[in-house]
Amino acid sequence: MHAQHQAVTELLRAGKRVRDSTFDAVYSDDVRRVSGRFWTPVEIARTAARWLASQGARSVLDVGSGAGKFCIVASHTVEQKITGLEQRSALLEAARAASKAYGASAEYKLGTLETHDPGAYDAFYLFNPFGENLYPVTEQFDTGPELSTLRYSSDLSIFEHWLDHAPVDTCVVTYHGFGGRMPDTYQLLRSLPKGTDLLRLWKKKRAGRAEGHIPERSLTVARL
Repeated sequence: MHAQHQAVTELLRAGKRVRDSTFDAVYSDDVRRVSGRFWTPVEIARTAARWLASQGARSVLDVGSGAGKFCIVASHTVEQKITGLEQRSALLEAARAASKAYGASAEYKLGTLETHDPGAYDAFYLFNPFGENLYPVTEQFDTGPELSTLRYSSDLSIFEHWLDHAPVDTCVVTYHGFGGRMPDTYQLLRSLPKGTDLLRLWKKKRAGRAEGHIPERSLTVARL
């Protein structure tokens, strides 16, 4: 392991501060330059992972994991199985390379919501993963995958279906929301102003059909 990567790994494992610019040095220029817009900050990832661990979550899916930053930080913060779901193969490879460099045990899967089974997870992390569909083309990461208002609506519908059918005690952490509606079968346990928005922890408290929904808004403009 490279000495600089080793130093970052040791700081992460010890729960000590790691600057985002220091962490991001593991990435190529094109991935690093958009970190503030698309990748979860280190301290946000660390707090989210601890919140999920406090609720007994053992298997976490990062929806739209990008370059793997949340997964790497979370895997060094708590004893959880962290999986990233990402639709861009180039970002998946960047995440795997970064995980190897930092000695993280995260797993990454290529795919989209409609191709993935949520049943293996008891918790989800979302950093506004669908909002890029609404960004101007110049503010999107690239033009590789299909991005559109239709895709945005489809992804929201699928994830809301996941939430409706998830078992009791399923946890969800959002940062900048996810743009959809949280069923009222979930309770908001924590809400903390952190970074550039709110970090929120939800937990499913009862089974059955939702009687109402709580908007879980997202900031759908690029975060600079």
